[in-house]
Amino acid sequence: MSDQDSDDGGDTVNPGVVALQALMHDNEMMLRENLLLEAFLSKVDPSKVGAVVEDEGVKKKKSGSKKGKGPEVKKDVFLRLNDEEKNDLVTQEVELVQGEIATITKAGDKDIDDIKTLMEEVDMRIAETKKDTYEFKRDIIISAENPRTGKIMGEKMIRFMEDKLRQKDATTDKLRLKNVTIKALISKMEHQLAHKEEMGEVLHLVDFDQLKIENQQYMEKIEERNNELLRLKLSTSRTVQVLNNLKTQLSILVSAGAAIRKQIAERKTELQCFDSDMTAVADERTGAERTVRRLKLEQEDIDSPSIMGYIKLKHEVMELEKQATDWKRKMDILLMERARTRSLLKSVTVTAGPGIKR
Repeated sequence: MSDQDSDDGGDTVNPGVVALQALMHDNEMMLRENLLLEAFLSKVDPSKVGAVVEDEGVKKKKSGSKKGKGPEVKKDVFLRLNDEEKNDLVTQEVELVQGEIATITKAGDKDIDDIKTLMEEVDMRIAETKKDTYEFKRDIIISAENPRTGKIMGEKMIRFMEDKLRQKDATTDKLRLKNVTIKALISKMEHQLAHKEEMGEVLHLVDFDQLKIENQQYMEKIEERNNELLRLKLSTSRTVQVLNNLKTQLSILVSAGAAIRKQIAERKTELQCFDSDMTAVADERTGAERTVRRLKLEQEDIDSPSIMGYIKLKHEVMELEKQATDWKRKMDILLMERARTRSLLKSVTVTAGPGIKR
C-alpha cells in the first residue's frame, strides 16, 4: 500500500508546489514593477504618476459610525495602479530611455568625430614630423657636415631653423585667417538663425518632411529632364550625321558645277573661234566669187585670146574652182562643227540645272 501511495503521489502534482511557483512568479513581476516605478520616480515628479493619497480614517469613520465604536485613524496610502496607468508609466519610461539612448548616441557620435579629428591631426603631425626628420637628415646631418672637420656647420643649421620658423609662421597666419573666416561665417549663421527664430521661420519636422517630398519631386523632374536631354543629344547626333552627309554631297555637287562651268566657258570660247573662222571663210568666199565673176567677164570680153593666155586663164580658173571647192568643204565642216557645238552646249546647260548661269 505504501508503494502504491508513493507512486500515486509521484504521478500527481502537489498543489502547494504550484501555489509556490505562482507566488514566486507574482513576486518577480512585483519586483520588476517596483524597479520600474523606482526608476521612473527618480526621474519625474511622483505627483504626475497618478498617485492618490486618501484618508483611510474617513472609511473607518464611516464603518465606525455604523458599528458605533472605534477611534478615527488617518493614514495616507497609495492606491494600486491599474493596467492603463502601468501602461502609461511604462510608455513614459520607454520614451525617457529612448531619449537617453538618443542623447548617449549623439554624445557618442560627437566623441567619435572628435576622436577621428584627433586621429587625423595625429596622422598629420606624424607625417609632418617624418618630413621634418627627413629634411633635417638630408639638409643638416648629411649636407651640412664639414668634410674637413667632420662637424656640422652652424650657419646651415641656423638657416635651416629660420626657414622652418618662417614656414611655421606662414602656416600659423594662414590658419589664423581661416579661423577668422570660419568664426565670421559661424556668427553670420547664428545671426541668420536668430533672425529666423524671431520671424518664426524655424523649420520643424513637418517642414523637413515637406522639403523631402519637394526634393524627391524635383529629383524626379531632374531625372526626366536628363532623359529628355539624352534623347535630344541622340537626335542631335543623328541630325549632325545627316548634315555632314548633305554637306559632303553639296561639296561634290559644287565641284561638279565648277567643272561644268569650266566646260561651258571652254565651249563658248571654241564657239567664238568657230564663228570668227566662219566669218573669215565667208569673206574669202565672197572675194573668190567676185574674182570668178570678174574673170568670167574678162573672158567674155576677150574675143580671141592667145593660146598661152588661154592656158594660163584656164589654169587660174581651175585653181579658183579648186579653192572654191575647198572653201565650200571647209564651210560645210564648220557648219557641222558649229551645229554639234551648239547642241553639246545646250545639253550641258540643261544637265547642269537652273543653278548654273549660262
